Amino acid sequence: MNGPMSRPSNAAAIRGLLLVIVAVAVGIYLLRGTDTPTLDTASTPTTAAAAQEEVASEQEETVASTDTTLPGIAVATSAPENGATTDDSGAGTMVGFEGRPNEEVSIQVANSTTVRGAAGQKTDFLKTKGFIIKTPINMDGTPLDRTRVHYQPRSMLEAQNIALLLGLDDQNDVYKMPTDLSAYDGYDEPDVLIALGIDKASAG
Repeated sequence: MNGPMSRPSNAAAIRGLLLVIVAVAVGIYLLRGTDTPTLDTASTPTTAAAAQEEVASEQEETVASTDTTLPGIAVATSAPENGATTDDSGAGTMVGFEGRPNEEVSIQVANSTTVRGAAGQKTDFLKTKGFIIKTPINMDGTPLDRTRVHYQPRSMLEAQNIALLLGLDDQNDVYKMPTDLSAYDGYDEPDVLIALGIDKASAG
Protein backbone atom coordinates (compact mmCIF):
# COMPACT_ATOMS: atom_id res chain seq x y z
CA MET A 1 0.00 0.00 0.00
CA ASN A 2 2.93 2.41 0.57
CA GLY A 3 4.30 2.11 -3.03
CA PRO A 4 1.52 3.89 -4.95
CA MET A 5 1.25 6.76 -2.42
CA SER A 6 4.99 7.62 -2.46
CA ARG A 7 5.05 8.65 -6.13
CA PRO A 8 2.86 11.77 -5.78
CA SER A 9 4.97 12.85 -2.79
CA ASN A 10 8.21 12.58 -4.80
CA ALA A 11 6.73 14.57 -7.72
CA ALA A 12 5.57 17.31 -5.37
CA ALA A 13 9.03 17.51 -3.81
CA ILE A 14 10.66 17.86 -7.22
CA ARG A 15 8.24 20.61 -8.25
CA GLY A 16 8.87 22.44 -5.01
CA LEU A 17 12.65 22.26 -5.55
CA LEU A 18 12.31 23.60 -9.09
CA LEU A 19 10.17 26.50 -7.86
CA VAL A 20 12.80 27.35 -5.27
CA ILE A 21 15.57 27.32 -7.91
CA VAL A 22 13.54 29.51 -10.24
CA ALA A 23 12.74 31.94 -7.43
CA VAL A 24 16.43 32.21 -6.48
CA ALA A 25 17.42 32.83 -10.12
CA VAL A 26 14.78 35.54 -10.54
CA GLY A 27 15.89 37.17 -7.32
CA ILE A 28 19.53 37.26 -8.41
CA TYR A 29 18.53 38.74 -11.78
CA LEU A 30 16.44 41.45 -10.14
CA LEU A 31 19.19 42.29 -7.68
CA ARG A 32 21.71 42.70 -10.46
CA GLY A 33 19.33 44.87 -12.40
CA THR A 34 18.84 47.28 -9.51
CA ASP A 35 22.37 47.36 -8.03
CA THR A 36 24.46 47.70 -11.21
CA PRO A 37 25.46 51.42 -11.73
CA THR A 38 24.56 52.97 -15.03
CA LEU A 39 26.76 55.30 -17.09
CA ASP A 40 25.50 58.39 -18.78
CA THR A 41 26.90 57.47 -22.19
CA ALA A 42 25.30 60.46 -23.82
CA SER A 43 27.08 63.09 -21.71
CA THR A 44 30.55 61.47 -21.34
CA PRO A 45 31.75 61.92 -24.96
CA THR A 46 30.57 65.52 -24.93
CA THR A 47 32.51 66.29 -21.75
CA ALA A 48 35.69 64.63 -23.10
CA ALA A 49 35.44 66.53 -26.38
CA ALA A 50 35.02 69.82 -24.51
CA ALA A 51 38.11 69.07 -22.39
CA GLN A 52 40.18 68.32 -25.51
CA GLU A 53 39.08 71.59 -27.11
CA GLU A 54 40.13 73.54 -23.99
CA VAL A 55 43.58 71.87 -23.96
CA ALA A 56 44.08 72.60 -27.68
CA SER A 57 43.05 76.23 -27.15
CA GLU A 58 45.51 76.64 -24.27
CA GLN A 59 48.33 75.13 -26.37
CA GLU A 60 47.62 77.54 -29.22
CA GLU A 61 47.67 80.50 -26.83
CA THR A 62 50.96 79.30 -25.35
CA VAL A 63 52.59 78.97 -28.79
CA ALA A 64 51.30 82.38 -29.85
CA SER A 65 52.67 84.07 -26.75
CA THR A 66 56.03 82.27 -27.00
CA ASP A 67 56.64 83.75 -30.46
CA THR A 68 56.93 87.22 -29.00
CA THR A 69 57.59 86.87 -25.27
CA LEU A 70 60.64 84.61 -24.91
CA PRO A 71 62.86 86.25 -22.28
CA GLY A 72 66.02 87.82 -23.68
CA ILE A 73 65.16 87.10 -27.31
CA ALA A 74 63.90 89.65 -29.81
CA VAL A 75 61.59 88.11 -32.37
CA ALA A 76 60.71 89.81 -35.62
CA THR A 77 56.93 90.03 -35.86
CA SER A 78 56.76 91.42 -39.38
CA ALA A 79 58.62 90.85 -42.61
CA PRO A 80 60.84 93.64 -43.95
CA GLU A 81 59.26 95.93 -46.48
CA ASN A 82 59.59 94.99 -50.12
CA GLY A 83 62.77 96.34 -51.63
CA ALA A 84 64.42 96.86 -48.22
CA THR A 85 68.01 95.60 -48.18
CA THR A 86 70.88 95.72 -45.74
CA ASP A 87 74.36 96.73 -46.80
CA ASP A 88 76.97 94.67 -44.95
CA SER A 89 79.87 95.49 -47.27
CA GLY A 90 81.23 98.13 -44.89
CA ALA A 91 81.59 95.59 -42.08
CA GLY A 92 83.29 92.76 -43.93
CA THR A 93 81.57 89.47 -43.24
CA MET A 94 80.81 90.09 -39.55
CA VAL A 95 77.21 91.25 -39.69
CA GLY A 96 76.32 93.71 -36.95
CA PHE A 97 79.92 94.90 -36.37
CA GLU A 98 81.73 97.82 -37.92
CA GLY A 99 85.35 98.79 -37.96
CA ARG A 100 86.71 102.04 -36.56
CA PRO A 101 86.30 105.23 -38.59
CA ASN A 102 88.93 105.68 -41.30
CA GLU A 103 90.48 108.66 -39.51
CA GLU A 104 91.41 106.34 -36.61
CA VAL A 105 93.13 103.68 -38.74
CA SER A 106 96.77 103.96 -39.83
CA ILE A 107 97.92 102.35 -43.10
CA GLN A 108 101.31 101.72 -44.67
CA VAL A 109 101.76 100.45 -48.23
CA ALA A 110 104.76 98.31 -49.15
CA ASN A 111 105.55 97.73 -52.83
CA SER A 112 106.77 94.20 -53.56
CA THR A 113 106.92 94.78 -57.34
CA THR A 114 109.23 96.53 -59.76
CA VAL A 115 106.52 99.04 -60.72
CA ARG A 116 107.97 102.40 -59.70
CA GLY A 117 105.73 104.62 -57.59
CA ALA A 118 103.02 101.97 -57.13
CA ALA A 119 103.08 102.21 -53.33
CA GLY A 120 102.90 106.00 -53.51
CA GLN A 121 99.87 105.89 -55.82
CA LYS A 122 97.98 103.55 -53.51
CA THR A 123 98.96 105.69 -50.53
CA ASP A 124 97.54 108.80 -52.21
CA PHE A 125 94.31 106.94 -52.98
CA LEU A 126 93.90 105.80 -49.37
CA LYS A 127 94.66 109.30 -48.12
CA THR A 128 91.61 110.60 -49.97
CA LYS A 129 89.51 108.13 -47.94
CA GLY A 130 90.57 109.73 -44.67
CA PHE A 131 93.01 107.11 -43.35
CA ILE A 132 96.09 107.93 -41.29
CA ILE A 133 98.89 107.49 -43.82
CA LYS A 134 102.37 106.18 -43.13
CA THR A 135 105.28 106.69 -45.51
CA PRO A 136 105.16 104.15 -48.41
CA ILE A 137 108.01 101.63 -48.45
CA ASN A 138 109.37 98.74 -50.51
CA MET A 139 109.20 95.04 -49.68
CA ASP A 140 112.27 92.94 -50.31
CA GLY A 141 112.07 89.51 -51.88
CA THR A 142 110.06 87.91 -54.65
CA PRO A 143 107.22 90.08 -56.01
CA LEU A 144 103.78 88.97 -54.89
CA ASP A 145 101.31 87.94 -57.56
CA ARG A 146 98.39 89.05 -55.40
CA THR A 147 98.17 91.89 -52.91
CA ARG A 148 97.94 91.01 -49.21
CA VAL A 149 96.39 93.06 -46.41
CA HIS A 150 97.96 92.43 -42.98
CA TYR A 151 96.45 93.63 -39.70
CA GLN A 152 97.48 94.15 -36.11
CA PRO A 153 95.43 92.56 -33.30
CA ARG A 154 91.96 94.17 -32.98
CA SER A 155 92.20 95.61 -36.51
CA MET A 156 90.80 92.71 -38.53
CA LEU A 157 87.51 94.44 -39.42
CA GLU A 158 89.37 97.51 -40.62
CA ALA A 159 91.66 95.34 -42.74
CA GLN A 160 88.65 93.59 -44.28
CA ASN A 161 87.08 96.94 -45.12
CA ILE A 162 90.30 98.13 -46.75
CA ALA A 163 90.54 94.90 -48.75
CA LEU A 164 87.05 95.50 -50.13
CA LEU A 165 87.97 99.11 -50.87
CA LEU A 166 90.90 97.88 -52.96
CA GLY A 167 88.77 95.31 -54.78
CA LEU A 168 90.27 92.35 -52.92
CA ASP A 169 88.68 89.36 -51.18
CA ASP A 170 87.99 90.32 -47.55
CA GLN A 171 88.60 86.71 -46.48
CA ASN A 172 91.30 85.18 -48.67
CA ASP A 173 93.43 88.32 -49.04
CA VAL A 174 93.47 89.38 -45.36
CA TYR A 175 96.13 88.04 -42.97
CA LYS A 176 97.52 88.63 -39.51
CA MET A 177 100.61 90.82 -39.32
CA PRO A 178 103.79 88.80 -40.07
CA THR A 179 106.01 88.06 -37.10
CA ASP A 180 109.10 88.60 -39.25
CA LEU A 181 109.03 92.12 -40.69
CA SER A 182 112.66 92.29 -41.77
CA ALA A 183 111.62 92.44 -45.44
CA TYR A 184 109.81 95.74 -44.86
CA ASP A 185 112.50 98.40 -44.67
CA GLY A 186 111.00 101.46 -42.98
CA TYR A 187 108.11 99.63 -41.33
CA ASP A 188 106.29 102.13 -39.06
CA GLU A 189 103.93 99.89 -37.04
CA PRO A 190 100.66 100.72 -38.82
CA ASP A 191 97.32 99.17 -37.91
CA VAL A 192 97.14 97.77 -41.44
CA LEU A 193 100.03 96.92 -43.75
CA ILE A 194 99.35 96.49 -47.47
CA ALA A 195 101.86 94.30 -49.26
CA LEU A 196 101.26 95.49 -52.81
CA GLY A 197 101.34 92.73 -55.43
CA ILE A 198 101.50 92.74 -59.22
CA ASP A 199 97.71 92.62 -59.49
CA LYS A 200 97.19 96.05 -57.89
CA ALA A 201 100.53 97.66 -58.66
CA SER A 202 99.88 97.44 -62.39
CA ALA A 203 96.33 98.72 -61.90
CA GLY A 204 97.64 102.10 -60.79
